[in-house]
Amino acid sequence: MRRIGRTGGLQRKFLLALLIVGLIPGIVALVATYRSSTASLKQAIGEGFQEIARSTAIRLASAVDTEIDRVVRLALAPLPVQRSVMLADQRTAPLPEAAESVRYLREWARESKHLLRVTLTDRLGRVVASTDPHLTPNQASQTWWQETMQASRGQAFVGTLAFDADANDMVFEVAVPILADAQENPIGAIGLVVRRTLLTEMILPIHIGDSGHGMLLDTQGTPLICPVLPPTAHLIPPALMNRLTTDRPSWLVAEDDGHGGHQAIVGAAPVQFTHQLTAGSLGGGRWFAFIRQAPEETYAPVYSLLLTVGLIGFGLVVGLSALGFVVSARIVKPITALQREAETLRQTLTLPAPSDEPRGHGLPTLAMEFRTGDELEDLAESFIAMRQRLEANLETIKTQQHELIRQEKLASVGQLLAALAHDLRNPLGIIRSSAQVVLDRPQEEAIRQEMVRYIIDEVDKLSQRLHDFLRYARQKPPDLRLCRPDEVMRDALRQWDALGGHGRITVERRFERSLPSIQVDPEQIKEAVVNLLINAGEAMPDGGTLTITTGLVEGGMVELQVADNGGGIAPEHLTRIFEPFFTTKDYGTGLGLTNVKRLVEDNGGTLEITSTLGQGTACRLRFRPAAAQTPA
Repeated sequence: MRRIGRTGGLQRKFLLALLIVGLIPGIVALVATYRSSTASLKQAIGEGFQEIARSTAIRLASAVDTEIDRVVRLALAPLPVQRSVMLADQRTAPLPEAAESVRYLREWARESKHLLRVTLTDRLGRVVASTDPHLTPNQASQTWWQETMQASRGQAFVGTLAFDADANDMVFEVAVPILADAQENPIGAIGLVVRRTLLTEMILPIHIGDSGHGMLLDTQGTPLICPVLPPTAHLIPPALMNRLTTDRPSWLVAEDDGHGGHQAIVGAAPVQFTHQLTAGSLGGGRWFAFIRQAPEETYAPVYSLLLTVGLIGFGLVVGLSALGFVVSARIVKPITALQREAETLRQTLTLPAPSDEPRGHGLPTLAMEFRTGDELEDLAESFIAMRQRLEANLETIKTQQHELIRQEKLASVGQLLAALAHDLRNPLGIIRSSAQVVLDRPQEEAIRQEMVRYIIDEVDKLSQRLHDFLRYARQKPPDLRLCRPDEVMRDALRQWDALGGHGRITVERRFERSLPSIQVDPEQIKEAVVNLLINAGEAMPDGGTLTITTGLVEGGMVELQVADNGGGIAPEHLTRIFEPFFTTKDYGTGLGLTNVKRLVEDNGGTLEITSTLGQGTACRLRFRPAAAQTPA
């Protein structure tokens, strides 16, 4: 060991190093912050835009599908639609028939504020009835009629958006063929002219910051609906459309987003209709929901963060440079004290050295990079010696740790097997004795049936025990879906009711209306609620009231509650009810509430159980509404 008390040029080295490297960490921090923040921001915003585009596409498709469903039902109406078309085709339709059809179509059209015109034609394209008295008498040359008459069974025609001079608005067409009974060829067609407002109601409410908005595009990148610029003022670049026109929602960073923005984050999703459309629908292409925001607004948080980090870094460098001389003058003394403490600590590490270590083993050779000729060299020598001793001690600790882990695993498996053997032994004994009674001698039919019921009941108990153990041992990740809380509770009640044996229990349902949906795995939450219902039923062997409640509680949380007025849980047991294998029952596994708590927490919820001895127990499952879990 070198002698302590060396004095060198540490102060001068410190000052020089401070001036050289003072700016480098600041520059690196700025670059790293920019890259990390930009990547995280792009990912988060892109996924949010993609989800908004997907939900918008679903709403657009649903709105158009609803109009198709309505006109399909209209085409199936025997009176007066199909009858008027047949009579017109036979050239025997009197004027009252046509007038009746017009009145019928006008009454039907009043159900939607978006309909501009409804037209009924025969198989030759002649107008049988229309809500527009000025319509051309023959529609055979119109694209909607030709596409509809050539459509396969089950197909519908949806036209692209076009300007209608009479309505002074953008409109699109929806048409379906009229089929009579088993005839393969249509006997006519029904066409609707729908105002663009049906679609703009889905697009215009989308606002993201000051510049973020939604659009509806066709395959060529033409903006059919854009709340910012008129359709003729911009066009989405083909290169961007080629990347967005996929069958799945997506997001990307666009070099040119068609609105003058560069490196803009955009999201898109195809509008996928439930109905099969004809080949000429939508102008032979597709519709896409498109979400974008001005890059300046998107990246504004990153630029603000960079400015803040830069100012802080520059200020630190200036401050450190000003105080460097004073600090360096006082830094030698603490380093020397630290070296003494390290040497003392090395000498106190007295764990025995390994038996194969050569006798007389000393300090390792000091590497050349540590030979600084000052106080740091002394400190390095002390730390290297201490490290050697710590490594030897650490190796011993690791060996002991591995042995402890192995013993804990064996103890856990032993506990699991002991609990499983205990729960299987009694049912198996009952099954064997019941079977022996039936086997030893002929029995009366009533006794034989009773023995068989015993066997079936015990087999059911065994199956439930094994299910609890498997649920405890294997954790299946939840399949999250949007669910209504009352539907989950009703499904759980039906399953619990199917188990039978609840004739003396009164069930009260208190389901609050208009609750928001929750995003959970419905099967897992149903399983958790069924377990709570079984526990509540077992707590009331002589009958009682089981109250099932759904509602909103503080913080906007959705609460599912199962409450009984049974015997309750003792206070000393209430703190242990979630421990694995803890049970106060003679036949329980002690895993029921453990599995329930795991299922609820895996689905992002919380489980709270309160109980008063002699009065009953209440179990509350709380989840955040789905809207609170989805990015805006």
